[in-house]
Amino acid sequence: MFVSSIKKYISLLIIILINFIFLIKYAERITDYYILISILITIIYTLLFFSKRYIHINEKHINFISYFIVLLFISFSVVLFHKIPQVSLNVDRYSVITSFWDSYFNSDYVYLAKSHLGNMPGPMPFYFILALPFYFVHELGYFSLFGLILFVIIIKYYKIERGNLFVGVLMVVGSAFYLSETISRSNIFLNSSLVLFSVLFFSNSLNMRKKYHILLNGVIIGLFLSTRNVFVIPYIVLFLHSLKSKIYNLTDTIKIGIVVLLIFATTFIPFVINHFQSFKEMNPFIIQSSFLMPQSLSLTCVLFTLTSFFITKSFKDVLFFSGLYLFITILVYVLYQVYILGFHQAIFQSKVDLSYFILCVPFFLYYILSDKPKFDKLEDKQLIINGIKK
Repeated sequence: MFVSSIKKYISLLIIILINFIFLIKYAERITDYYILISILITIIYTLLFFSKRYIHINEKHINFISYFIVLLFISFSVVLFHKIPQVSLNVDRYSVITSFWDSYFNSDYVYLAKSHLGNMPGPMPFYFILALPFYFVHELGYFSLFGLILFVIIIKYYKIERGNLFVGVLMVVGSAFYLSETISRSNIFLNSSLVLFSVLFFSNSLNMRKKYHILLNGVIIGLFLSTRNVFVIPYIVLFLHSLKSKIYNLTDTIKIGIVVLLIFATTFIPFVINHFQSFKEMNPFIIQSSFLMPQSLSLTCVLFTLTSFFITKSFKDVLFFSGLYLFITILVYVLYQVYILGFHQAIFQSKVDLSYFILCVPFFLYYILSDKPKFDKLEDKQLIINGIKK
């Protein structure tokens, strides 16, 4: 119980730290008192989490209030999209998506496309497939908003403690990092929430027949892995725990690994046809390995994730350590860039993409909101000990 509480407060502390970093970065642009203001807002933000202790409202009513806050935030964001057109932004996540699909529909090789800031697309193919409907409506901000909607669905369906939905909503819409992500038409929170969903779905579908569990989860994981290569980290944590707890034996792990790799590879096919030589010369693996930090550092972070085998003891640990290893990986990237560029240029001149810190937030946030999630009930039934149904 004590160890669990420590992990809970570590998770909360990291979320608060990430929010504070975003506050410092953007408040510095508008006031000389940015440090003081950031500290005051951080104190208020921290109190949002502890507010659930003092909530004594009927669950039906508090859920209604939560949905109303979400609706207000979405409405506010739509107004912002009109006030701050995406073409006016000095960030290019929306432009990376539009240039990718412009190239595709012009029969050009998509990974040689360049955004309006000159950057090539680094994410994997399924990332762009998810964004395609929003490319057609010419507003990628709606894509960003689906991160909030998906996270609300996750904490509504997979949590049981009253008031957690309300607190979760407040901590997302009241954060500087999610407001920044929405305005900039970024979608890191959405991508990470999708991976969180796949981890939770994996653990909650253990009562399926093994062959269906392997097939269905292999397809889902293969698709979501084809968004950003950094998500190999939570999946490593998940499968190492599955081996350790004997949910899967080595043969089953290889089977689901094959399904994952086949689905992952299939997502590349529409974009590689007629461009195989170009794919060998330029692809998201090359772009990502050279953009963030040296390949050796990236590989070291992935290998470090293997230590999770020795420290995860439950599926809830999978969530915590997935968030922790993602946070450590991005911290290494930030520290490397600060070392190369200097602190002011890296942070305040936006040479470092701090939004990558958001990768770990859905995992940590869900961890601190779910005291007794449904997969704990599965463990109570000894599904983990007895293995999946044959």
